[in-house]
Amino acid sequence: MNALLAVDATRSPVVDQLIALVVRNLRTSARVPQLLMFSLTMPMAMLVLFSQVFRSVAAGPEFPTGVSYIDFLTPAMLAVSTVMAGTNAGVSAAIDHTNGLHDRFAALPMRSWLPGVARTINEAAFTLVRAALLGIAAVALGFRFHGSVGDAVAGLAVLVVLAAAMSALFGRIGDRLRRPDVVQFAGMMVMMPFMFVSGAFAPLDTMPRWMQAFAALNPVAHATDALRGHVLGTATVGDSVTALLAAIALWIAVMAVPSVAQFRRSTVSNG
Repeated sequence: MNALLAVDATRSPVVDQLIALVVRNLRTSARVPQLLMFSLTMPMAMLVLFSQVFRSVAAGPEFPTGVSYIDFLTPAMLAVSTVMAGTNAGVSAAIDHTNGLHDRFAALPMRSWLPGVARTINEAAFTLVRAALLGIAAVALGFRFHGSVGDAVAGLAVLVVLAAAMSALFGRIGDRLRRPDVVQFAGMMVMMPFMFVSGAFAPLDTMPRWMQAFAALNPVAHATDALRGHVLGTATVGDSVTALLAAIALWIAVMAVPSVAQFRRSTVSNG
């Protein structure tokens, strides 16, 4: 670990700073093993619960023919768990504000966007771990992967890019609200439409037209469709590209909003 933090003269200072921030985030997560455990196991509990409670949806006429509900639900839970985990980035950002860490970051000769990128890398790593655990639970419930190796790689790419977008979004919320308890409530309000207006738990055709219109703008809906297609082996290149572009568009929109540190620096320079 110390070797990672050591300064390498051949590396850019930005890279050294980013490595230090990523290691710091991983250490912070490891210091609260209970929170880490719940974050990783909650999606599995939801998968078990939803696969039993909503399995009657598979009997509906709009449900895809020949698809089991567990195969329909598992890729959606991958996307949904990524949205849920994004709130962790918001709470972490708020805690850093509460502890005064962001003020110390602002006083350092460091790019203002580095802490956010470090949080995104941290969430991407945990996204892969959650995906593995969720896959194990799904197999125990009868899940089967019908795609190819290429489908698996493309699905993971969609998932990681979605995790980056959600980490940026909720990190900005935490950066703005700056109180962990408030961020948790705000995160729930933002998270619910992303999760439920996405076709994750039931086909979009069963929803009102206004929900279908919202789903067309929802990156989680596009990620769910792409992941489901890759799991069932029916995805096209267009499905993956659409999901990636939707997540990247959200990420760009979020990053276009100035952070608190950037706002303070511009205020000071203008003053």
